[in-house]
Amino acid sequence: MHPLRPLLLVAASCGVLSAQATYTPCFPAVAPSPRSGVHGTSDGAGMLVFGGLLAAGSPPVFSDELWRFDGAAWTNFTPANSPSPRDWYASALDMVRWRYVLFGGRTAAGTGTIDLDDTWEFDGVTWTQRLPATAPAPRRWSAMVFDPTLARCVLFGGSVNGTLFFGDTWTWDGTTWQQLSPATSPGPRARGWLEYDTIRQRALYFGGKNTSGNTALADTWSWNGTTWTQLPTATPPGWNGGTGLIAYGMAFDPLRDRMVLVGGTRTTATVSDLTYEFDGTDWLLHSAGPVPGRTAPAVAFVAGLGQTCVFGGATVTQQQNDTWRYQTAAFPFYTPFGTGCAGASGVPIMTQLSPAWLGETHTTLVTNLAPLALPFALYGLSDTAWAGGQLPFPVQLAYPHTALGCYLRVSPDASTFLPNVGGTATVSLPLPAAVGLLGVDLFQQVVQLDFSLYLSVSAAARITLGAK
Repeated sequence: MHPLRPLLLVAASCGVLSAQATYTPCFPAVAPSPRSGVHGTSDGAGMLVFGGLLAAGSPPVFSDELWRFDGAAWTNFTPANSPSPRDWYASALDMVRWRYVLFGGRTAAGTGTIDLDDTWEFDGVTWTQRLPATAPAPRRWSAMVFDPTLARCVLFGGSVNGTLFFGDTWTWDGTTWQQLSPATSPGPRARGWLEYDTIRQRALYFGGKNTSGNTALADTWSWNGTTWTQLPTATPPGWNGGTGLIAYGMAFDPLRDRMVLVGGTRTTATVSDLTYEFDGTDWLLHSAGPVPGRTAPAVAFVAGLGQTCVFGGATVTQQQNDTWRYQTAAFPFYTPFGTGCAGASGVPIMTQLSPAWLGETHTTLVTNLAPLALPFALYGLSDTAWAGGQLPFPVQLAYPHTALGCYLRVSPDASTFLPNVGGTATVSLPLPAAVGLLGVDLFQQVVQLDFSLYLSVSAAARITLGAK
């Protein structure tokens, strides 16, 4: 056990920490009309949403509008030349060519609908239809994401008329569609989403359906740029007494390292108001509400906002046009302060490797250690006082074999020895998932005793504990 852990448990009040990410409603003065069957795509500073189903009927009514949400306001970007009205298209932002790419979907025909196989790109001003020699077959309900490892958009699955299902994988490079032949692949399916995990450098696809009925699948697959791999999970998302979902929205939040899944359904009679999150290993039920249950919402993580945006979708009876933002208000922080003093190899340097999320392990890399030095990490609950008086404290007063300008900057309430491997060490601190620790500040500093018994110290850091 880490020597600081008992101190943390004593400092924490009773109670296990609950999830901290919450929904905040937005009230823009202007918004798109209610719609569903949309996909949210981030351009880095906002969320793009094209088209959507406005009203069911014979025929159904679709939109050809392009809207963008910047965190405060919606703006209608619809140019004169646009793709035909549709829903259940696939879309992604090509981050190399900086084009919003759209493929296929469902549009009105007579009193019914037909599926499309057209490819469009939006450059920020106008839409251009691309006319490649080869393209995926017409389809709705397919999923597309930009894969940075390939520098191409990747499209998977979909369905024709909700009766024939595809399990094919395609890439788009701005000129050509190419069908791939991965060694392993999910079975044919549709009505799921494909989103990219920028930390693990893989895309994730959950569930979907592969029949004309409402049988939702519950398997999780990852795409690494070459092949598909099924990921074993113990608690897959579900709704209404069963596992599996279709017609949800999904986005990856790199700040909290979570794939966020919103809403969806297993049957046409009820819609989910649950939010699940994938932590890289398993799915976790993160919240129920306050966002009303819905299918087919637009969901995208917007880096410039540091939040996941959610728009629209459909309840059992009607389309929606509400806008929400989703994020924790309890972020961890790592704030270096003060200066260190040099040992035989210079001043020891601390660098945070993983944030201080409660329930996880905070990790710090220590470099610039002297060969054969004995380093220790000090942790404390104060940067102003310790048993010897006020901080910062001149180390030379307690240990004369120290240079002038060396200061103890944290209360040494706990310490741990760090194995020194070639001048580098790693210190890990498991953090309890205790509600009483939320927002608590810890203080960290490294002290090293080198082979000549000379003492030197690093700068210090304030570690503010946060929760996902």
